[in-house]
Amino acid sequence: AQQRWVEGAITLCLQWVTQNADAHGQAKKNGPLLWCVIFAFIFYVFALLRLVTIEYTSSVLVQYGLVSAESFDAFVRKPLSPLISAVYSTLMAIRGGHSPNSYSYKVYEDMTLQFI
Repeated sequence: AQQRWVEGAITLCLQWVTQNADAHGQAKKNGPLLWCVIFAFIFYVFALLRLVTIEYTSSVLVQYGLVSAESFDAFVRKPLSPLISAVYSTLMAIRGGHSPNSYSYKVYEDMTLQFI
């Protein structure tokens, strides 16, 4: 039963991607949304691989020159800094404070901003 369900899900997904779905027009309407989800997942996987393989201190947008470092700091880093700081403080409070294995705030902020 599980194999049939998986085969059906894969078939339906392929029908959506190729715009050959026959579900009274509903599946064809969801095609662009499915592509957005697929691309978002691919970008997430690449961002995760980038995070765990190489240590960067800025965004991929800055690394490839799409945005200047000053613009990134002004429009992304500064507005998000209070939110990131609050989340970091909350996590440290839940954990019971710093330990020898804790990351510093700067490392936490850099890791968070690498996804942008």
